[in-house]
Amino acid sequence: MGPKPSKSLGQRLMEWRPLVSIYESRFWRRSGLFARIAGIPFDQELATLSREARLEKARRVLDLACGSGIYTRPFAHRLAHGRVVGLDLSTPMLAQALRRSREEGCGNLDLVRGSALDLPFRSGCFDVVNCCGAVHLFPDVPRALAEIQRVLAPGGRFTAAVFRRGPSEREVRRAEQRERMMGVHAFSREEFEGRLADAGFVAARFPHEHGVWMLAAAEKSAEASV
Repeated sequence: MGPKPSKSLGQRLMEWRPLVSIYESRFWRRSGLFARIAGIPFDQELATLSREARLEKARRVLDLACGSGIYTRPFAHRLAHGRVVGLDLSTPMLAQALRRSREEGCGNLDLVRGSALDLPFRSGCFDVVNCCGAVHLFPDVPRALAEIQRVLAPGGRFTAAVFRRGPSEREVRRAEQRERMMGVHAFSREEFEGRLADAGFVAARFPHEHGVWMLAAAEKSAEASV
């Protein structure tokens, strides 16, 4: 077995405790600056993803790379008769998610430490998989998408928020520079749509595309085998 690949700067930041402590605050994910850069406030993003995921029809939801639980806890509150699992590789993020979920009384939420490249769940066990702010950090995107597709039930929904690369030469150069510095890969719509299709997803759609941020949704075919 070869050496484990080194973590990118973007991945290491997700384990940096000062950032973890402010991740959900007005200084980071809920900041006005992030909303302007992404072209969408966080609450609107959450509502859009919840609609695309058709959460009202879900009973088992996986929030992949859940971080501090910024999406996980709202999902748990909405699934009064369902179960939500948050999975992340960052121990500091999971500790923050556990603390906040206890404060909010999320009794239907489980937290698991694990890798998106080898999900510790049986095939076909989730109605929805959500993954926001992380696909662009995964070292093997095709493998991660294949794992997501595997754990979804036939007809299950996948939602994501990823870094976006626009078509202009200037945007492409900035995206390439950001990837070299941070290890953050920005997707064009065409690239991400192709990745989804290669993993076996259908009905891909992009309810939001602005600046460096893109929301995407797709489904596992209802005829797909588990």
